[in-house]
Order: sequence, then C-alpha cells, then structure tokens
Amino acid sequence: MKTFFLFVFICFFVTITITAQEQKVNLYDPPVPFQGNTDWGTDYLVSGSEPFGRPSGIYRNSTGTIYVSIPDTNISLPGADEGLVILSSTNNGATWIQEIGISPAVVISKTKMISAGPDSLYCFYLVNGFVYSLNVVNGSLNLFTNYTNVRDFDVTSSSTGSLYLIIDLYTNNQVRIFGSANGGVNWGGELFLSGSAARPGISMSATGDTAVINYYGGPFTDTLSSVIRNVRYRETAPGTIAVTGAFTSPIPAGIPKDQFETVRYGGNTWLFYSEGAPGSMDIKCIYSSDGGTVYGAPFTIGSMPGRDEFWFDAKYSSLNPGGVGLIYYSDSLQAGLPTNSSDKMYYTSALNTDPLNFAAPVHFSDHPPVYSAREYIPTLIEYYDAAGDAGAIWVGADGSNTGIYFDRLNTMTGITPIGSEIPFTYSLSQNYPNPFNPVTNLEFAISDLGFVSLKIYNISGSEIVTLVNEKLSPGSYKYKFDGSNYASGVYFYKLEAGDFAETKRMILLK
Repeated sequence: MKTFFLFVFICFFVTITITAQEQKVNLYDPPVPFQGNTDWGTDYLVSGSEPFGRPSGIYRNSTGTIYVSIPDTNISLPGADEGLVILSSTNNGATWIQEIGISPAVVISKTKMISAGPDSLYCFYLVNGFVYSLNVVNGSLNLFTNYTNVRDFDVTSSSTGSLYLIIDLYTNNQVRIFGSANGGVNWGGELFLSGSAARPGISMSATGDTAVINYYGGPFTDTLSSVIRNVRYRETAPGTIAVTGAFTSPIPAGIPKDQFETVRYGGNTWLFYSEGAPGSMDIKCIYSSDGGTVYGAPFTIGSMPGRDEFWFDAKYSSLNPGGVGLIYYSDSLQAGLPTNSSDKMYYTSALNTDPLNFAAPVHFSDHPPVYSAREYIPTLIEYYDAAGDAGAIWVGADGSNTGIYFDRLNTMTGITPIGSEIPFTYSLSQNYPNPFNPVTNLEFAISDLGFVSLKIYNISGSEIVTLVNEKLSPGSYKYKFDGSNYASGVYFYKLEAGDFAETKRMILLK
C-alpha cells in the first residue's frame, strides 16, 4: 500500500543563510558486532530499525566484504551521536559489524555507495543541502563546498578511477557536473548542464569512458510528469568530461514517471523508468544499441495484473558476456500491513547478447518491502566476481516491525533435503509417467524455503510454459499443465531446486 507525492516547483526569490554542520567520522577498530537477529536460509537482517533516508550498498571484491550505508540515528553504538553508519559483512550477510559512524545525529535523506577501483570505495550522502563524500576504506571525509543548496545528486566513476558528481540545486532548477581525480578531495571542471532540470542521474560505461545523463526537463508544474532528457558526456582526461552528441528527449512528458535509471555496458544502454499513477504502475525500459544516442520503443518488464511495479535498482553485470540486472518492488495495493503475498521484491536480468530479452522475474524477498515517503528505493549489489554473484538490500517488514534486509541472489536456490537424501518428492498425478490427455498435474514437496523452477519444454528443447519460478516456503505444491493448446507428442518438464535438477518425459495424447 502506498501514496505518492508529486513535486511542485514554484520560482521565487529568497535570501538564505546556510552553515554546514561539522561532520565527524567515528572509526571502529576493532569493529563491534552489530546486535541483530538473522535466520539462516532466508533473508538476513541488516538493521532492525527503519532508516530516515535512502540506504545503499556495495561489494569489495578484494576482501569479499559487503558494505551498506544506513542513514539512521537509532542504530549506532551505545552513547554515539551518529546519523549515518557503515556496516560490513564478510560472510554474505549472515552477520554485520559497524565499521564507521558519522556524527552528529542529523537526518540524512540519501546515500549512494560507489566503487572507483578494486579498493577505492566511497559513500556520498546529502544533508541539509550539503554533499559529503566518505572514503570507506580509510575513513577520510570531505565536504563538497562548491554549492550548499543541493536538492539531489548522483555520482559515478570511470575506468580511470575518477569520480563525477552531478547536482540539482533547489533554488533555481539548475544542474551542474563536477569531476574529481583524487577521490573527492578536490572537485573541478564545473559544467553547467541545464537551467531547467531536476533529479539528474549519471551512469558511466562499464568498459569505456562515456557517461549517460538523464534528468526531468520540465514542465515543473508536475515534475514527475515532465519529459526525461538524455545526453552523453565523454571523459577527456581524469576528472574531466565534455559533452558529446546532442540533447534528446527519449521519454515524453505526460504520464507520471516516479523514477528512472540508466545502465550502460559497452554499446548497450538500458534506460529504465516506472510509469503510471498508483493502481496502474509498471516498470518500462527503452534500449539503445549505440551507447545512448538513439533509443527504441518502450517495453514493459514484469507487468502483473492487479499489482504496481515501481521502485527499482539496476546495475551492469560483468560476467561474460555481460548484461544488466534489475530488482524491483511489486505491490498488490492491499490495505493493512504488507505480506509476502501482497508485497514482493523481484529480480530479473538480460544479457548483452540478447539485451531485449529479460528473464522471468524471480520473487526473492521473505520480508515484504514497505513503502514510505522517504523513498526506500532498494539497492542491487553486484559482486563483480568470477561467479557473477549479486545481492540486494531493501527496507522490509516483519509483521509490524520494519528493518533493512539482505539476500544474496545467487544462493536463493538452497533447499535442504527431505529426510536426508533427496531435495524433494515429486510425482505426476495422472497416468504417471505416460501418457496424459490433455491435462496433468505435477506435484512436489520441499522441506525448506528455497527457489524452485518448474518449466515445460517441447521435443526441440524450447521452453513453452513456466509453471513456477520463485522462492517457495516448505510444503506440498501442485501445478497444472494444460496441453489443450499444444499438439500431441513428446514434452518434458524440468524441476530445479538448489543443486538438484530433474528432467522427465511426458507424452501428450489428444
């Protein structure tokens, strides 16, 4: 259940005096364990408190460590006066420790963690119109002093390890870009992007030196319904970028678009956005094969009747052949508290070699995501390791309690055995094993929570029906395969869970 707020910008002249509040870094060495409950085999609890702003996360490949930034004054160590904490986990989310705390305890509206190299990790955050950058590895903190009236920001990194910060000013709808070649200590190369813009996003190519920038371009009587503009910038030297190509408007004004995000990998560029009003919201995508110059027609991802799909996060995947991963929140618009049936987190992906074909969405959350005007957008954490692993954090519910949860996407498939020998029991309920005419039920039971895939293939090996492709709770299940619309012949069903896979032949007679 959710309510959306539309931003209305009114131009007027004001005189303001802003003083930056001193931010202090508190390093914890040795770290102190975070006291939270975890449950092996399901989601892991990162923080048992509802945050005040948008959390973020990142993976440090060289040490196998996950870091999350949580803007919350309630979870710091006893006696600490902190508004932001950095937690870490070296065991894929099973336990978390507090590494860094930022004082004083002020409300921080947004954080974004980013990597600028194997061991260069940063957390950017926004508080009272000021942007700060924290070096997560050594704890150094820097204040971005060029502007003190920042409404929103985004940041990306290039293959040279440079950082590029794009800011939106709340006094005049101006968007400006800055570069840093020394980890945010100094910023230069200021570029004026637009004087009629809001909520910009910037994404750097994973394999090159080109950034794609998108932003709301007006009219600002209803910002979320305004046009989404697109332009490309190219790195000419470390910390310096210059515009390349023309400004375009690939997504027109009209229908509300609550969020957008661009991912680029090589020449493939995906621009995702959520479109529609509550009750009819879907996640859409436009794709460019030439690095964000020209986009094709929009298509919908994961649309489900009677549900809204909206908040999302997307990242590129570097696992050969590369591609893009997407997580998003699906809401049934129910009244009352969210449940695992009404509110779900989904994951899908597409490969560079087939960029328009997104896999069937997988439901991975055991703790349903919650909505808040604080914009609890989830974070997809790509590991960028040899296995192509990934994880996700989101603000979820445990009954009436709210906290932050983590799930490792590539290990959702774990199922413990029934008894001690096989992962599940299964049977065909009609004339097992063959034939059936024309409907049969496929039954199985699982003893523990886990991801289950049950699909039907024809004799040539092409998938024709997906009966289930999501995480299921322990229990017995029955799924019907109706062959009425298919020709008589040989078909196969494939049942997968964890390391277990079973393929059996079925003969359809009509």
